[in-house]
Amino acid sequence: MAALPYLLEDNARVLQAVRMRRFWLAASVYIVSIPLLGFATFVGLIAREPALVAGTAMAVVNIAFFWLLRNGYNLRFGDPSLTWLQMLTATTLLMFVAYSFDRSRGVALLMCLVILVFGVFRFKVREYIFASVVMLAGYAAVINLAMWKKPDTVDVWLEFYQWLTLACVLPLFGYIGGRVSDLRMRLRRTNDELGAALGTIQRMATHDSLTGLPNRVLFNETLEHAMSQATRHKHPVALLYMDLDRFKNINDTLGHPVGDRVLQIAARRVASAVRESDVVARLGGDEYVVLVENYRNPEDLGEVALKVISALSAPLEIDGHPLSLSVSVGICTFPADARDAPALVANADSAMYRAKELNPGGYCFYSQTKDERSVDRLELEAELRHAAEKHQLRLHYQPKIDMASGRVAGVEALLRWQHPRWGLMQPDQFIPLAEETGLIVGIGYWVVQTACHDAKSWSDAGHPPISVAVNLSARQFRQEDLAERLGSIVRASGLAMNRLELEITESMVMRDPDAAADAMRRLRAMGIRLAMDDFGTGYSSLGVLKRFPIQSLKVDRSFVRDLPHNGDDVAITRAVIAMAHSLRMDVVAEGVEHQGQFDALLKEGCDQFQGYFCKPPLTEPDLVRYLEDERRRPEVPEMMPSVV
Repeated sequence: MAALPYLLEDNARVLQAVRMRRFWLAASVYIVSIPLLGFATFVGLIAREPALVAGTAMAVVNIAFFWLLRNGYNLRFGDPSLTWLQMLTATTLLMFVAYSFDRSRGVALLMCLVILVFGVFRFKVREYIFASVVMLAGYAAVINLAMWKKPDTVDVWLEFYQWLTLACVLPLFGYIGGRVSDLRMRLRRTNDELGAALGTIQRMATHDSLTGLPNRVLFNETLEHAMSQATRHKHPVALLYMDLDRFKNINDTLGHPVGDRVLQIAARRVASAVRESDVVARLGGDEYVVLVENYRNPEDLGEVALKVISALSAPLEIDGHPLSLSVSVGICTFPADARDAPALVANADSAMYRAKELNPGGYCFYSQTKDERSVDRLELEAELRHAAEKHQLRLHYQPKIDMASGRVAGVEALLRWQHPRWGLMQPDQFIPLAEETGLIVGIGYWVVQTACHDAKSWSDAGHPPISVAVNLSARQFRQEDLAERLGSIVRASGLAMNRLELEITESMVMRDPDAAADAMRRLRAMGIRLAMDDFGTGYSSLGVLKRFPIQSLKVDRSFVRDLPHNGDDVAITRAVIAMAHSLRMDVVAEGVEHQGQFDALLKEGCDQFQGYFCKPPLTEPDLVRYLEDERRRPEVPEMMPSVV
């Protein structure tokens, strides 16, 4: 908005320049007319005195119009172009010259057509006709005045014929001129609209529609230009590549409209934290870049990164939801760390991912010796695609213990990858990649199939029937045929439907609660049990739970960790357990590692627990041995856990 007055001022200057050019065009006609007037005097068509008067009047009129336009006084008129005023003045001067001619008066009247031509700039057909009538009236007045003052110079029939000719020609000329003027105006409007459309298309092609920042296309062009300038002038260029931490949780939990507003706010905050000369762009998703030129040393880049991080971490609230943003920043410089634009972007991206791994919410400079991530990531994705068929995926099972009896009430299936080079990989080392590439869907169904097959084999071996819990991914939960495919898998395994429990996180159901409730009802109609995992870490409330057909609620380990010493965690755990029981749900506590946590949970009425206080995740053979040991073990006294 601050630029609007300057834009208006520039536009006014352009219009005034156009008016001045039109004045000079009209003045050129006067300049040509003065020698013609002198020649008419020489051949005796007009006397010397009226010719001098007419020539002087032409000069004075043009000087006056020039003064008005030059000093801007024309802007005080209703018509700043002064088209009507100039036309009436020219018509008056022409009629004076025509009256002063002693013979061949019609020759001078040819200038009427020239005067009308200037109406093309402004006049419509109606105005042209009016101007023609004014000229005809002026000529009629000239004839009558000449018949009165100097009748010897008037040939009535010739004058009448000339007037009649003008009466036929001028309106027709005016009509044609009006149509030309109208066409010209329409062409101008079309040209303006086309220019505006092209400008819009250009902006859409080069700017992000959500944030208004330059997009990847414009940024790449800007980066190439900046690097060519840097090469020519021997100065460095730096790129800051940034990605919002855990932004996917906001999208999944609060929805994309809130996520879009977060991206807009983030864009404004990043732009406000850097210099005006720095280029800020959005490459897509929650990824932004800042192109920095003319910096003194690398420490300056660290200060820029800290300013961006600080700006984004400021408190934020959208639709009543308090949010906390953080960003990880990767920094790469040219020519020290990259030789061309693609390498600069790729290396800055690599540094950003390293910041996420080592210092989330901080920044990291690119280091060539540590840049193995990109290659490793591509190799890991290719290997993950074939991990199941190569029998590299493994399921470990962590027992869930009934707190009253101390017996195994169920197990949770946890995925591992036995990588041929890197050994046993934990989920956090490959599940994010599986989610990003979509491989998680196929892997998820493999987990369900394997878990159901294992659970059926335990029953066939004579072990008590226990449930097996499987974590669903967000992408898998959104599959339209989820219920049908799961039903087919469970039926094929021979396992009872109620022995399969699906663990669903808050973020998965809160993204679209209505669709989630519908999917969960279909699963429950088949007999499959449902549990909400990591409860309390998202944005839902306990009151929302009654919308979903959930049988079990898992208290997140973050609330269990500091029990029984943290009063807030004790209060939260007590409230969760009480509310869950009022909704007829079982409560399972995760991450129980010592006796104090167990005692606090038992006191509050928790139903089951899992964690290292009982057993860590076990391989399938180890779990079978544990179940066999438990079967041979005598009844455990009430309120005692089956601990190692």
